[in-house]
Amino acid sequence: MNVEIAHDTVKVGDNQSMAMKGLRFLLLTLSAAAVAVPPAPAAVIDRIAAIVDRQTLTVSEVTQIVDLRLFARRAVAEDEHRREVLDALIAQALRFRDVERFGAQDISKDSIEARLQEMQNRFNSPAEFNAALVRTELSLDEVRALVKRQLQVEAYVRERFLPLVFLTSEDIESYYRNGWSEQRRARGLSIPPLSAVRDEIRTTLRNQRLDVEIEKWTTQLRARANVDVLAWK
Repeated sequence: MNVEIAHDTVKVGDNQSMAMKGLRFLLLTLSAAAVAVPPAPAAVIDRIAAIVDRQTLTVSEVTQIVDLRLFARRAVAEDEHRREVLDALIAQALRFRDVERFGAQDISKDSIEARLQEMQNRFNSPAEFNAALVRTELSLDEVRALVKRQLQVEAYVRERFLPLVFLTSEDIESYYRNGWSEQRRARGLSIPPLSAVRDEIRTTLRNQRLDVEIEKWTTQLRARANVDVLAWK
């Protein structure tokens, strides 16, 4: 607060003394008033969800990813889902460091649009997806950038770890007789001969073992990094 004090010209010593006393009283009064007025409460703009070394992930970022349904959701409670999204963002941040170090692959526009369509299909209507865009305050191009980053990480890990996955004929036959056939039988479905579904089973087994390798690698990355989880809701 700016205070202007008018100084009158005083010729008499007593008057000058009284004026100075009045000035001191005014300044003391203003100082007391300034102390008495409580400061305005600080507005909370965002909160830190996690710190990955020097990279910060915020609660609003978690909310954006949840609202946009960037990751497929399991049938879990909202709180657990938000924690899973935060863990996925942490894993993606750790993995992307290797992507940047070895060079990110170029992702085609068709691949980006196909993944974007998968996201949109998780909503009941285009209007519901557009409403999510409004809530997150993100443009469609910004969402495409998120999708591209996700696809770059996926392409990198597949290129790195898929050659490490080995399958034998015995692996395929064992899975066909046990897990695969049992699942179809439980659902009341027919069981075709192995020759008709060998490629399907090979793909399923390869993806399962690839996921195991990726999780092992991510666990190692997380163990070497300083990861502090603070909040996710």
